[in-house]
Amino acid sequence: MIHLRQATPDDFPAIIGLIENAAAWLADKDTDQWQRPWPDRAARDARVMGGIEHRLTWVEERDGRVAATVTLTTAVQRELWAEHEPDAPALYLHRLVVHRDHAGHGMGAEIIDWAEARGPGLLRIDVWKTNESLHKYYLRQGFEFVGMSRLSGYPSAALFHRKMVTVG
Repeated sequence: MIHLRQATPDDFPAIIGLIENAAAWLADKDTDQWQRPWPDRAARDARVMGGIEHRLTWVEERDGRVAATVTLTTAVQRELWAEHEPDAPALYLHRLVVHRDHAGHGMGAEIIDWAEARGPGLLRIDVWKTNESLHKYYLRQGFEFVGMSRLSGYPSAALFHRKMVTVG
């Protein structure tokens, strides 16, 4: 069972470590995901810190260490979702990363389910275009492939959504 807590600035190095751990693992896979920070390290780090400072980023700890992270927002990236109902009520997942030491145990699926309980309408994520294994993962998690964004030069433009289950 997961027990996510809001990330603090002290978690920044651990979150960057999760991203770099995933990038190292992806290096010999058939994808260029995260092989260089997009569009550069400073911009990536600013996005990560911005998520923390705006209280949008969450972490899961295991054995006293950050084992996973996710950033959640209701703010739509209009240019990215322009052709795919950008005004639909949705919760957007960003940087859902599970450390490889904890991969394969369902932590990512638990985080997705946890996030689903916090938002309206749709759960959405944009996924790196070249990471077809990750596309298949989200399909297995009940997401539907919506399409590719036409946003030029954006590497994470494979768009997926999942209809949130209403409890009650």
